[in-house]
Amino acid sequence: MNEQRFYNNLFELSLKYPSAVLKFLKSELQLGKKYIVIDAHTHNGQITHLLKDHVHLVCSLTSDPGYHNYLKKNFKKVPNFLSLNATPELINIEDDSIDCICIDETFSKFDSLRMGIEFERILRLNSYVLLLLNQLHASEESFTKFFEQILVQHNLKTQTSHSEIKPKLIEFFINGYQQQTFKYRQSFNWQKLEEFFLTILESKNLKPNLNSIKDLKFYFDKHEVGGQIHIEYNTILYYGLFNHSTPEISLRKSFFFQVLRPFAFGFYVLVKGNIYFWRALYKIKDKIFRKKKS
Repeated sequence: MNEQRFYNNLFELSLKYPSAVLKFLKSELQLGKKYIVIDAHTHNGQITHLLKDHVHLVCSLTSDPGYHNYLKKNFKKVPNFLSLNATPELINIEDDSIDCICIDETFSKFDSLRMGIEFERILRLNSYVLLLLNQLHASEESFTKFFEQILVQHNLKTQTSHSEIKPKLIEFFINGYQQQTFKYRQSFNWQKLEEFFLTILESKNLKPNLNSIKDLKFYFDKHEVGGQIHIEYNTILYYGLFNHSTPEISLRKSFFFQVLRPFAFGFYVLVKGNIYFWRALYKIKDKIFRKKKS
């Protein structure tokens, strides 16, 4: 598979995040038009599709220079899109400049502690980090079940249990995290399904075995309705706050407040003195008024 075809398939056929995710982010996490968001991925970038019309700026961050250039070309007419060729452990962005970071399966490929330190640096106070994982969710005798079996035949693990990822989540989300699950399904005709399958293998540097395409076509023909099948999956969202506590005041700011402290105290004394003066004046006035009345 040539590079252009591979990148086209990643862009067009990767499993999408459901619109319910967007609704949740906007209603529960207050994601909005003023937000600057990083979409950290390797070969996906689907959060960019989901958010580009709903935030101020989406910065797609990929460690693959070829895919970085491909995305730049395909989103060149989107004014609020920026493509970055970097890793989540080292991002060429200034401190305290990002409102939200979304990361996909790339999370498992990098050191969570180094990512956490870098995210703390570039995120603003009380900003969310979102980890989104798509996992096949197959009922018995469904096409998704057989598709999953074909992937397993190529030694591709299709599920990551919460117990497996939990230690890394605890290490990464130092202020705690929450979890949401969204069910979804994506439709494929035969041509798109074959391309989708081959692209998964290509991204893992694998080749299809002799019978896999034949088996895939057999199960497609068995389950297709109107020339299409559905791949069912869950989008798992883990999310938590970074920079949850107020950072220490810098030395320069500390010196500034030390200089201002005497003036602040003087202003406090002036206000208090003013209150006592008028209180005393009203008492004297009240006494004079009572004497005249008597």
